[in-house]
Amino acid sequence: MKFGVAGIPVGCKRCNSEQGIRYVKSLGLDSMELEFVHGVKMSEEMASSIGRIAEDLGVTISSHAPYYINLLSRDKEVVTNSEEHIIRALKITDRAGGYVTAIHTGYMIDILGEEENYRIVKERYSKIEEFREQNSIRCKLGPESRGKRKGFGSLSQLIKLYEDLDVLPVFDIAHMHATGEFDFTKPSEFYRFFKSVDRIEKLHIHFSEIDYNHNGERRHLDLGERYQPDYRMFIDISRELGLGINVILETPDLERSALLMKEYYLKTV
Repeated sequence: MKFGVAGIPVGCKRCNSEQGIRYVKSLGLDSMELEFVHGVKMSEEMASSIGRIAEDLGVTISSHAPYYINLLSRDKEVVTNSEEHIIRALKITDRAGGYVTAIHTGYMIDILGEEENYRIVKERYSKIEEFREQNSIRCKLGPESRGKRKGFGSLSQLIKLYEDLDVLPVFDIAHMHATGEFDFTKPSEFYRFFKSVDRIEKLHIHFSEIDYNHNGERRHLDLGERYQPDYRMFIDISRELGLGINVILETPDLERSALLMKEYYLKTV
């Protein structure tokens, strides 16, 4: 099991991504997600340098596409821009040696049924997937668990995309807890989740605790604040099942929680 952070560690003051990767390694962590949440501004030269450093240090790279993507918008310009943001993120992440780009797909169109929403998303991801294959981009599309109940990205939708396309879903444990799909304070719910995704050979997981309401997530929390979801259960059960997982911490404190999680994992091996 690997543990890493979403973005440059908090303790790496005024660092760029190259320095952030070195800092991740110095802490004893295993992975780092490049955060393109406000736009993909990284140059190809910087991405190539990151790839070399990460390979030399054995740090696993992934990325997160911009937050303002919405493949279900009824505005064609928004959809076109969203597709371009995703393609740019894939290209730069691939150059950096990353294997998946996490994507918030967008919000369901209320007047359409779930099947029609799914058809639209599949069609738009298929278009990007075709570009990815034609340009020999190894980094995979990573549609992510929804954080809001009205978002696209339920467990069943992500699994269906995995079955229909060559994508690698990104499962956000806190999001699934916040939207009520699972109650990750119970061991039985972790077993149910892992059984649901047992066909996916490489699990990329986002983890944090979460503050939420009836609509879904409000804000991410550090580990140990509420144990919702409970990271100890997650580790105990994933280890029992012998799963290889890359766990990316999206907590405010990033590396502190990542180290806490890895320390617990190593103590119980």
